[in-house]
Amino acid sequence: MLVRDAGEFRLIELLAETLAAEGAEGQDFTGTDAPKPLAGIGDDAAVWEGEGGTRVLTTDAMVEGVHFELGLTRWRDLGWKAMAVNLSDVAAMGCLPTCSVVTLGLRGNLPVEGLVDMYRGMAEACRSHGGRVVGGDVVRSPVFFLSVAMEGQANIKGPDGGGAILARGAAEIGDVIAVTGSLGDSAGGLRVALAGERFDDSTGRLHTAHFRPEPRLVAGQELARAGIRAAMDISDGLVGDLTKLCEASGVGAAVRGDDVPASQELRRRFPDEWLSLALTGGENYELLFTGREETVRGVSESIDVPVTTIGEIVEATHGVRVMDVKGDTVDAERGGWDHFVKGPAGE
Repeated sequence: MLVRDAGEFRLIELLAETLAAEGAEGQDFTGTDAPKPLAGIGDDAAVWEGEGGTRVLTTDAMVEGVHFELGLTRWRDLGWKAMAVNLSDVAAMGCLPTCSVVTLGLRGNLPVEGLVDMYRGMAEACRSHGGRVVGGDVVRSPVFFLSVAMEGQANIKGPDGGGAILARGAAEIGDVIAVTGSLGDSAGGLRVALAGERFDDSTGRLHTAHFRPEPRLVAGQELARAGIRAAMDISDGLVGDLTKLCEASGVGAAVRGDDVPASQELRRRFPDEWLSLALTGGENYELLFTGREETVRGVSESIDVPVTTIGEIVEATHGVRVMDVKGDTVDAERGGWDHFVKGPAGE
């Protein structure tokens, strides 16, 4: 089997199964009772309980030619986004960021001024949302990449006295499904950029969504405080990520396509494709979550971003279905982002 045949998500499953079979916890040589992970591979971040409380750890890499093109992306925006995608994972766990380390893989012909401006973007994201960069590594590489590893901390107490954590595997039949913000803007912004079009007042929102995404840290805190337990961020498309959440929880989902929130800018720019972009477009970095209807209603009144209920959690035998206003199934493939089935980068 080749990587491109397995695909990203099956590859992750195989690697996780290998670690489990070989003893993923490793050997403790410290002579102390090292904290055991509460959640590991398969969620937005790993979770463990230690003397300092409940902590999470996540990492994301951005590779030139795969995640960004320097001809389309400003250096400062690149730095902002590298932090934002990790901040979004921390938010999806109901936590706040503490610190990060950054690894740079650099070609020798990259401009130092550009890298400095990139770090200004990272610092700007930290000033806006918390946490700080405390170290990292620089290596020579034929392909420019940057990788951020970020730690977060649970500041909301759960019913057991530990940190309240949001997780993919906690959805229950009878929950309603909800999302923050609007979906598809980032995918729309990428299309506009790749087409070589100039962004203007009618597409500025799409540009911001793709190049300067806002991680929903405040919303994640409010979800944890309200007692929501099932959540993840939407990085690989609504249908794809909802499928992951349902698989982790052993449930199915019924989504009302007409209720999926999409901005007027997306609808105007892509009148025939906006729903497809909202359902399968990646890099939204909004939060997808489930909970009892009254709990979700209370959350929607307590946070400063729109919350939209789009469906219900059902029996696993139903799978994940998107329906139109008549109740007919909408043809919405899982879509989203898979590193190894997306064009030249996956060949």
